[in-house]
Amino acid sequence: MFNPAYTLLIFTLFFNIFTSVQAVEKQSNHYGVHGMTLFGGKDGLFASHLPMYHQPHNVQMVMQFHFANEKVENSVRQQLQQQSSSPQQLWTIVPQPFDLMTLHPKMSDELPQLHIEVVKGHFERGGSTQFKAQKIIIEKVILFSTLNIEKEQPKSASAQYQKIAVSPNSPNQFLIKRLGNRPEADHLLRVLNYDLSKVTQLSVPIKSGLTESIHPSTTAITEALGKQNHHHELSAASVIEIYLETRELQ
Repeated sequence: MFNPAYTLLIFTLFFNIFTSVQAVEKQSNHYGVHGMTLFGGKDGLFASHLPMYHQPHNVQMVMQFHFANEKVENSVRQQLQQQSSSPQQLWTIVPQPFDLMTLHPKMSDELPQLHIEVVKGHFERGGSTQFKAQKIIIEKVILFSTLNIEKEQPKSASAQYQKIAVSPNSPNQFLIKRLGNRPEADHLLRVLNYDLSKVTQLSVPIKSGLTESIHPSTTAITEALGKQNHHHELSAASVIEIYLETRELQ
């Protein structure tokens, strides 16, 4: 005898299986080795995925994390703090291959733990390994945005920077460029000795047709910060460029 409720149940089960398979297939498009910039200081650590405009790397992601090994945690924090005023303060981490979509805030309430190597400098450009086989605990994902890989799309006339800090009054304050349509610039900066407690987003005009057509200069960023923060004086030396990449984001 025909049972509508039973038929609906079977249909629901097949639909859930189908959508689950689709989700797994979609996730697999972002499986790979996802290198990241490592930054922070004495009060906490962050990592920013090194994005590109092709799979599996077409995601901008910033997370806060800590090392499972307390000695390594303290050592990395201390070294980053000591280098906070240095023009050369780039560190990177190299996780074992994983699906980047597992870090999407809507995927799961439980963030994965990653196994990584820690490199002073860029891991693909002559950096030196400092720590191997380390486990990190992801505390939260601050920024996660899938990038549009299509070419020749409209671009904004201004660059949008997001502040990254452990707390509003943290002495370690960073700005990272929010990525839009290609071509773009992966741009990470540290701001020293300046009150950014009331700043969460910063908009900086981009000068079309010049070398700043993809990203603003540190001078332009300094000026924009001064205007947003009631024209408080900010030295250009207080804005330090940690990382800038344009070649991989064309």
